[in-house]
Amino acid sequence: MRKKNNSKTVKQAVKPVEVKKEETVAQPVSEPKADAKADVKAEVEKAVEKTTEKVAEKAAEVKADVKDTVKKTTAKAAKAAKTAKEAKPAKKEPVKPEIIVQYQNSEVDTAAVEERVKAQFVAEGHKAGFIRKLNIYIKPEEYSAYYVINDKFSGRVDLF
Repeated sequence: MRKKNNSKTVKQAVKPVEVKKEETVAQPVSEPKADAKADVKAEVEKAVEKTTEKVAEKAAEVKADVKDTVKKTTAKAAKAAKTAKEAKPAKKEPVKPEIIVQYQNSEVDTAAVEERVKAQFVAEGHKAGFIRKLNIYIKPEEYSAYYVINDKFSGRVDLF
């Protein structure tokens, strides 16, 4: 009888591998340039100039966009203001009553008395624009109206 092989290790066959030698070529080491700093500085300056130009272009574009937006917004605001003005009801002037004084069989409108007072004041040599305050006192029993202008000048006009 044969003996059993109780070994658990199995040898594997190894194939020979050829190793190729790589050819390496020695490259000559160049000496650093004497003005390498100047070259780097020039390259950096060029890069900065390009970046500056790009930024300036973008700024010009943004500025143009902002101007357009401002114009549009201003136009819209003006249009809205115009619409708002139109929408508001017109201010009503206060009602100025017509006052008529009647005495015995005669009557006179107070607006006519006011005009007579102003005409007499101008006839005395004053300017009509000088009148700031005007008080008129009507006395029908005397058929006259008395006036005081600017608390300084006074006079009398006939009513009828």
